[in-house]
Amino acid sequence: MTHLDLPLTPLHEIDLVEVPRLQTPSPQHRVEGRVSLSTAVVHPLTAEEAAAGEAEWLGFLTAEASHSDYLLLSLTCAFRPPANGDPFADAAIGVLLESPDEPADRQPIAWSISPRKRSYPVERAATIALSAKLAIVESTLELTPGQGREDLFVIGMGERDSDPEWRIQATGRHPLIGDETFTVIVKAPAGAPVQAHVTVAATIKHRRFGLIPYRADLPASLRTIDLRRRTDRQDRQDRQDRRDRNTTAALPGSGA
Repeated sequence: MTHLDLPLTPLHEIDLVEVPRLQTPSPQHRVEGRVSLSTAVVHPLTAEEAAAGEAEWLGFLTAEASHSDYLLLSLTCAFRPPANGDPFADAAIGVLLESPDEPADRQPIAWSISPRKRSYPVERAATIALSAKLAIVESTLELTPGQGREDLFVIGMGERDSDPEWRIQATGRHPLIGDETFTVIVKAPAGAPVQAHVTVAATIKHRRFGLIPYRADLPASLRTIDLRRRTDRQDRQDRQDRRDRNTTAALPGSGA
């Protein structure tokens, strides 16, 4: 099992817009200040990185390199407590993976997702554990002794499909408040473009109007993620690697 760090990227406040309904006059109600979404963490998982870090998945990536690439995608969604007493009843985060202009048999899939099942909230994830075949390793569902079957707080679905999603449900023990991190290992055809289209939805329990569904009004920078886009961090690392190689080559006897 190998651990990777997840950088703590900034959170961006997003508005929730009431989902249109036949009995609801327009314009739809907007809710501000209740939800934030992070800048995505995108990290290609390469054989070179695995070799440098002695990661267990070097052999797996080497065998897959001719036909498949693997990339890590991670997002954090923050849910804030209500100022007016109207709590979240549930929420959903969806990711649609796509390789534009590629045929149906060359579309990316969610190779592994996290979380899968959990009955309680946790702090924002700072690391992730990967198995030798790039499956995300997480603790099993823990139930409180003597409490019987406990309600699930979050459940993930869509592993090995192109549209993974997570459902978060407020329970009697845990209100829907705090930061939740959602991570996907994406399997894509080697060299193909890869995009992730993100959706966020939530239901608020209003004292006067009952359960009202909302969808997030996401800006383009959060709504569509290019998983092949190089980051400044990657460019700096490549420049450093080239400098290190040049320095080694210039050392006396390095060419022997």
